[in-house]
Amino acid sequence: MTDKCTILFLLTSPQSTENILVLLNGAGFAVNYKCVATRVDYLTYLSSGWDAIIAEYSLGDLDALEALHRMQAQGLNIPFVIVNSIDSASVAVKCMKAGAIDYLLKDELVQLPQVMRQALATETQPSQTKSELHKQDLEQRLEEQTAELGKQKQHSQQVESALQKIEVQLQTLITKNADGIVVVDRQGIVRFINPAALKLFDCKQEELLGELFGFPVVNGDNTEVDIYPHHRESAVADGSLEKIAQMRVVEIEWQGETAYLVSLRDITERKRTEQERNKLLEQAQAANRIKDEFLAVLSHELRTPLNPILGWVRLLRSGKLDANKTVQALETIERNASLQVQLINDLLSVSKILHGKLTLNPKTIDLRTTITAAIESVHLAAQAKLIKITTVFDANVGPIFGDPKRLQQVLWNLLSNAVKFTPSKGKVTVRLERVDSYAQIQVIDTGKGIKPDFLPYVFDYFRQQDSGYSRKFGGLGLGLPLVHHLVELHGGTIRAESFGEGKGATFTVKLPLMLYPSVTIQDEIQKDGNSPDLRGVRILIVDDELDNRNFLIFLLEAHGACVRAAASGHEALSSLVEEQPDLLISDIEMPEMDGYTLIRHVRSLPVEQGGQIPAIALAADAGETAQQQASGTGFTLHVPKPVEPVLLATAIAKLVEK
Repeated sequence: MTDKCTILFLLTSPQSTENILVLLNGAGFAVNYKCVATRVDYLTYLSSGWDAIIAEYSLGDLDALEALHRMQAQGLNIPFVIVNSIDSASVAVKCMKAGAIDYLLKDELVQLPQVMRQALATETQPSQTKSELHKQDLEQRLEEQTAELGKQKQHSQQVESALQKIEVQLQTLITKNADGIVVVDRQGIVRFINPAALKLFDCKQEELLGELFGFPVVNGDNTEVDIYPHHRESAVADGSLEKIAQMRVVEIEWQGETAYLVSLRDITERKRTEQERNKLLEQAQAANRIKDEFLAVLSHELRTPLNPILGWVRLLRSGKLDANKTVQALETIERNASLQVQLINDLLSVSKILHGKLTLNPKTIDLRTTITAAIESVHLAAQAKLIKITTVFDANVGPIFGDPKRLQQVLWNLLSNAVKFTPSKGKVTVRLERVDSYAQIQVIDTGKGIKPDFLPYVFDYFRQQDSGYSRKFGGLGLGLPLVHHLVELHGGTIRAESFGEGKGATFTVKLPLMLYPSVTIQDEIQKDGNSPDLRGVRILIVDDELDNRNFLIFLLEAHGACVRAAASGHEALSSLVEEQPDLLISDIEMPEMDGYTLIRHVRSLPVEQGGQIPAIALAADAGETAQQQASGTGFTLHVPKPVEPVLLATAIAKLVEK
């Protein structure tokens, strides 16, 4: 059934009128209506016989209560419904007391059809009944509204208490937060700052509060900014460093106005760690490149001498060389083998340095003698290139205390480099003079020189100015690092100078002088030119390498010894029990049973089975540590590889007292 009605709408929005009509039409109402929005129009159409008036609470020049009073003033009793967007119990009560039949929120408009039906039904009843019903309805609504107000008041108190607790907790969180928190208004003025931010800026609250914030504030995350101390001038003076913070900005409402909450997280240490990690990564990559270059050079330098060695050996074995060519072949083989020995010695010295095992045997030294010996060792190479070596010695330079072999190694490296990198008909000057309490040695050449960008790295391990197979000069790039370390072990210093490529180089070594020199220097080693006689000496050789065994057999038999050989420690023990020799010579590095294990087994044997036999250890490590280890495990003597034939024969003769 369709309910027909006429309605006066007092609404400011046509959309609101449309929404109400759709709602009523959907509920079965046939509505004849007029929509007005001003006081003039309302008064004009008020007395046109409406079944109901629906009005918004707030209008432009007229509100709903005034409109209701205007209607009542004209003696009209039209059902008046007020619609509002604000949920307020006090406003609702005021409207109902004024005579409105209902007060609906906009989100409660679904109740409007029911309200309209009740209003239309009430219109058909006598006025007395309508008034009573309206009064009863009003009283009921007032009771409901009063109860609701009580509930809302209680709820409001609970909410207020909860908000106070939250505010206290929030204040505690902000105060104790490790991140700096700053509130900035739209003009960039600081309105709040927590202790962490004060610590970050290194200032007091009054120094920042109310001041212009130091950074542009825009919404966004993870912006990195540099934080300088507030007292920047004094901070720079005392060496303070700026900090790096990660800034995040969020738009908020602060005391009723738009503001920005800025959080600042100190990431200084993280950035420093990242920078240090990147630096270490770059260093590791550079070291890796240097390693690759060094391995390429090492492969080249070790293989190069093998070519003439193997080539001349094959020609010697062919038997087609005459006497002159045979001498040339042997000289070439010996020269290149010596070169390989020098390369290997450099590598071993570096290994000892890196492991802190390089030791010195110091004594009183006259540097003139050491320099002269080093010059003699490079004399032939200099003569071949027509290079003149000049010495300038200061007579006032006294003795020093050091290892003569190691210092000669220092000077040999410096001189050989000078000769190597100086072109034909060049000049090398060696100058010795006293500077304060130091003996100063300068090796000055007119050669290739050093690039300025390479000069800081000239003493680094495995670094060469020219690397790779395109190098003009040979070597592993280990000489100068060895020199640097050996000089420092003597308590001295070394520096390199050069005005650039093609302008020569100067290496200056300073060594501390002896303040209280002892008596004159004497040579402690006298070499005996006579060949030891080992006739009748029975020797057992143990070495897993066939070539080494054959070499030792030939060498010792040439001195008259009677030699037996074993290829392993187990074979040596069996041979020792069968027939006791006068002396045992064993390699150290052997599979299954090394030399140290073998000598422990030998020393555990009874005397009559060879338990006290003199024993010589052969090892590639020629240092004092190796000698101590060899003797500590039962060996009588340690002889380094490569073996010097006369040295080995002399050692054997001494041990067997021949």
